[in-house]
Amino acid sequence: MGMFDTFYGEVKCPYCNEIHEFEEQTKSYDCSMSGLLLGDYIDKGNTNYIYDFNLYCEKTNQKFRIGIAIRRGQIVKYLVEDEIKSTDIMELENIEDGIGKRLQYEKVCREANGYPKEELSYELNPLINGYKFIAFDVEWEVVRLYRTNDLFASGYIEYFYEIKSKKHGLRIMRSSDVYGNIEIRTLELANKYKELYFDKEEGE
Repeated sequence: MGMFDTFYGEVKCPYCNEIHEFEEQTKSYDCSMSGLLLGDYIDKGNTNYIYDFNLYCEKTNQKFRIGIAIRRGQIVKYLVEDEIKSTDIMELENIEDGIGKRLQYEKVCREANGYPKEELSYELNPLINGYKFIAFDVEWEVVRLYRTNDLFASGYIEYFYEIKSKKHGLRIMRSSDVYGNIEIRTLELANKYKELYFDKEEGE
């Protein structure tokens, strides 16, 4: 498929009335593998239009339309079904620049699940049990290193730790020199991707 960008957002489903997250790939912009969120300026032409596409309800499998309202080149609102036709794009106002990224990171911090802004030097790896550091503005402590993963036979190593904080309890952390960041996940999410986060158990 080549390079593309991806819209990310949340909308209320007209069928089950629950909030669904969506991801929609597009080749209509810079194709720089960027994430496009509410409040982002994405169209250098300063134009006004609605970019629409289909989404399927996760519970009912019903198809419905989503519209991304672009006002003066900025993502200002997400529209669903009849809102797409009934909305006058010229009546919408611009919003806080980058509000989607801010809200997304606030959610990541509340859940302590994702990529923190704080950095942890890869050269410290492997971290010793009891090592303390800050991520998502919270202090964490390394419980144990339980897995390493050699990457691409290149000499790079990923380190997988159990970590804990008083606020969030136990989490899984992956530290990678190749990707230049740390990733913290809930146990529930990590268990969905056992082949990534955990070694295979004997007999598997």
